[in-house]
Amino acid sequence: MIHKNMSFSEYRKMDGLNASLLKPYSISPARGLYKETKEFKKTMAMSLGSIVHAHILEGKEAAQELINSHYITSGFPVNESTNKPYGETSGKYQDWLKTQDPSREVIFPDILDTTVNNIVKAVSRHPGAVDMLTLAVHRETAITWICKYTGKKCKAMVDYFGNRTAGDLKTFGREMTKSSIEREIYDRQYHLQFAFYRDGLIENGIAVDEFNVIFAGTSEENDVAACIINADTLEAGRNSYLTAIENYNIAKNCTGSQVGLFPEVIEIGIPNYHLNNDDVDQEEKLIIKQMMGEL
Repeated sequence: MIHKNMSFSEYRKMDGLNASLLKPYSISPARGLYKETKEFKKTMAMSLGSIVHAHILEGKEAAQELINSHYITSGFPVNESTNKPYGETSGKYQDWLKTQDPSREVIFPDILDTTVNNIVKAVSRHPGAVDMLTLAVHRETAITWICKYTGKKCKAMVDYFGNRTAGDLKTFGREMTKSSIEREIYDRQYHLQFAFYRDGLIENGIAVDEFNVIFAGTSEENDVAACIINADTLEAGRNSYLTAIENYNIAKNCTGSQVGLFPEVIEIGIPNYHLNNDDVDQEEKLIIKQMMGEL
């Protein structure tokens, strides 16, 4: 089902497995259960991503409404020697944070006034990103469906879709190269998320010929990459989320200790790239020398 104009808070209350829940379960039942029960703490980098999403996908007014309703933008402790706010990991910041409304997140003014605006401008100037967003007329849309492979109820909040395309917007904190983007997709299990979203849209009767992603750099150069996710990656992502659902079922039905990543005895060794078959076999070399009387 397509749920138009649903807020994120309403979406969170809905039943169903989502990609964030499934990612750690794709590693093992134990990892998934641990992450599911661990307290989630949102960082300022995550807050930056949320505000950038609102700006680019819904517009400046929507972003300002989000900031007004969910964020603390002033009043935090300032380091007198630098005249800048204390960092998130400092004791003074953490002590101050404990006195604030726990339902609100913190965002520093310089991030709002400079970083967010620079990212939004960079995306708006990238022809490929603009084309992708122009095609996809539906933004920040909640969907629910029954997984045809497992029978599980699933849900997702899809960044954008329309005209046989769908996609996601990601902020990117590292130096942006093709290899670093591909590594980010794998390390953060975005391929699981992308395949999950695509399959959910298809189950709702939405044709998706192409899944694309806009990576928006958060560093000073504010580089932008408009990417199409290839078929092999989406297939690998589907395998990952189906493994995750299987492990989710194992974790929920297990009456004893949770199954970790290594439930059975395994054989291990040094990485294969260190096993160079062209290396000289020193043992054989010494044996030959002994036979030749050289030792």
